[in-house]
Amino acid sequence: MRFESFVAARYLRGKRRTRFISLITIISIAGVSVGVTALIVVMSVMTGFDNALRETIIGNRAHLTVANPMGRPMENVEEVIGDLMDLSPEILGAGPIIQAEALLKRNKYTTGAFLLGIDPEKEQGVTDLAQNLTRNGGRTFGEGDMPGDKEIVLGFRLAHRLAARVGSEIAVITDKPTVTPFGMRPGNQVFLKVSGISQAKMSDFDNLYAFVNIETARMLTGRPGVDGIHLRLSDAFIAEPVARLIEERLPYRAETWYQSQEAFFEALKQEKVVMFIILVFIVLVAAFNITSTLIMIVMEKRRDIGILRTLGSSSRSILTIFILEGLMIGLSGTLIGLILGVLLAYNINAVAEFIAGLLGMDLFNSTIYYFDGIPVAIVAWDITWITLSAIVLTFISTLYPAWSASRLNPVDALRYE
Repeated sequence: MRFESFVAARYLRGKRRTRFISLITIISIAGVSVGVTALIVVMSVMTGFDNALRETIIGNRAHLTVANPMGRPMENVEEVIGDLMDLSPEILGAGPIIQAEALLKRNKYTTGAFLLGIDPEKEQGVTDLAQNLTRNGGRTFGEGDMPGDKEIVLGFRLAHRLAARVGSEIAVITDKPTVTPFGMRPGNQVFLKVSGISQAKMSDFDNLYAFVNIETARMLTGRPGVDGIHLRLSDAFIAEPVARLIEERLPYRAETWYQSQEAFFEALKQEKVVMFIILVFIVLVAAFNITSTLIMIVMEKRRDIGILRTLGSSSRSILTIFILEGLMIGLSGTLIGLILGVLLAYNINAVAEFIAGLLGMDLFNSTIYYFDGIPVAIVAWDITWITLSAIVLTFISTLYPAWSASRLNPVDALRYE
């Protein structure tokens, strides 16, 4: 193998009269580098987005939501919560909820909303709602700041659509029938004071959700019990086994935070796979360049191949020389791409700021993407897959020219030299 490696390295360097081949070799290395760099950066950013979104969802949503089968209201709430808390030490907190659709109205502005009735004290042990609430001046809510009776908290985009702020009065209309002197009237309208604005960094929460005290929710909906119970676990990623335990031991159904957003996460996963396939084509094009380079080298080195065969080198040895030469090109490109990709991924926000400064525009608007910077997560498994893919494609690209070189007849190779 030392002999084959030596010859492959010599051929790779080339001679002055084969500068064109050397240039093509450099272009091939650059092509592999660009492909690997792009793959690492894009995969790292997509993984970063995935992780950041999971953290946001886990913070804003209950790890588990427990409800009666067929959607029947749950009564004896404290007893149910006690049964759940006794079931597993992994359950750290529980809070009842009432869910309803409502129409919100302020002056000339009207919009639909998803109303969530919560127990303010219990909810603080279940989700990060309190940390996402702000009063005037941006102060984070503390204890006692959660919605009280006749109060409502709006998602910040929902508040913007209503031109509402803390202290504004909102008309909340639900489908609860109202008794009047003239009989039953469909729809129930109650005026509530905006006590806070929520910025959960999730589009559905910020665009659609309004939060009220659970007693206010009962008044608005006329429901005697609750629709479900939110649970917080010691670890969000054990939600599935805990859900199975609840369904086995108690007469309730349990939905995990992942199940509530399963379609979204599956879409993210498919996007990542599609992006990987698209970007692999960059490496594939570079691999074709390697094939072209090796074919030209084989044509230029026909005489050398003939001499090597005459001196006793086997077809297998010639095959190995050109496979090694192609792998040297591919591995060089992969290594350079690996270093550049990791460096670029780690410094992606600085690069984005630099480009934004040159273009005079904001490339990553935090009000749109809900993150202060581009989230990045460099995962060893992703790096491994990218590296292996580049090496495998490079190896495949060497097979045909290496096979052609090994099949050369030494007599034919030397006949016209």
